[in-house]
Amino acid sequence: AIDEWSLQFPALQEIEKEQSWLRPMLQVVGKNLIGEVRWGVKARVGLGAATSMIDLGTDIYVTHMFWSIKDNEHKGYFYASLASILTSIGLQLMIVYIQNVRIGWKRVMREALPILIGFKPAVDAYRVANGLKEEAGHTFSTVVEMTAMKAIEMFAEAIPGVIIQLMAIMTVGKDKPVETGALVSLAVSALSTGFISASISYDWDTDPEKRQQVPSFYGYVPAKASKRTACFLAMLVISGAMLITRCTTIVLLALLAPYWVIIYIGADLGLYLLIKSLRNDLWYWIPAGTNTEIALSAIIRVVVKIITDFTSIMQFRHPNEVGGSYWMFGFVLTLASLPVAITLHEEGGNRVDKLAWQLFYVLLPIIITAFIV
Repeated sequence: AIDEWSLQFPALQEIEKEQSWLRPMLQVVGKNLIGEVRWGVKARVGLGAATSMIDLGTDIYVTHMFWSIKDNEHKGYFYASLASILTSIGLQLMIVYIQNVRIGWKRVMREALPILIGFKPAVDAYRVANGLKEEAGHTFSTVVEMTAMKAIEMFAEAIPGVIIQLMAIMTVGKDKPVETGALVSLAVSALSTGFISASISYDWDTDPEKRQQVPSFYGYVPAKASKRTACFLAMLVISGAMLITRCTTIVLLALLAPYWVIIYIGADLGLYLLIKSLRNDLWYWIPAGTNTEIALSAIIRVVVKIITDFTSIMQFRHPNEVGGSYWMFGFVLTLASLPVAITLHEEGGNRVDKLAWQLFYVLLPIIITAFIV
């Protein structure tokens, strides 16, 4: 609100440059005037928590649906879906341990409970919405913790879930209709991932402290409310559409031959890690202790790269993450890979190729339009 007001008056911007105390004072006055109730943040993180929990619910439903169908192919989908959910839970528990181990095991166990019952997004949303700060002994802030949990959800649940569901949809027999539940879960996963990605970028960019500390990167979200909404929706659409695009490419390559998937992902990931190593930038920035940081750096660099490849999340353009040049390379690579994968897979215009071309012709103009916005 202070940004939007300030940018409307050039004279006020000049005063802010001359008097460094003015902006912090205005922020304090503004918070006091609204009773320190951040309705916009509360609504956004609350909705984000709700979509995350709904997405988890639909994933569990589809996993049960695969288990209930008694054939070997769907049993494979069941085990893959179950593995993605368990991997997500395991990685979230690891973050909880790193965050709370200095406080004690009792605190670690208490923080682990919301993860096991599926309420961790709501707990993180409550803390961030109410402006709660990290406690003594915490490794990082509540905002970083919530971002890490959302990233894990995208990496271990949303991306594998969409790949599995697309594989099931594209390999269903010609005489069998596609399950409505699978389509609903696919749509929810894409929209939920888009919302999570947009929320992470939006929250980090609109933080006044980060804009003051790194003005060369933060500030891409406009100050005017209507333009901020358009920017948020554009980021949501880009991430959701890019997720479907990349996952469709992976499915087509897997149907062609599994080694194509290994080459496609492995070559790109290997080049990225090589560049990070040559630039002495492989070590991650989270202060978790020497031994933990070694393991974290290897894991987080891979996780962040894969999330960026599948969602083109704007925040990960940051130099501490993937970086702008490699972000753009991944963006173009994802868009160019789908028609190449379709061409390699084409078998006389079968149902899978027709569906893939339809997705490409629909998603490409949507992504380009959202990117321009």
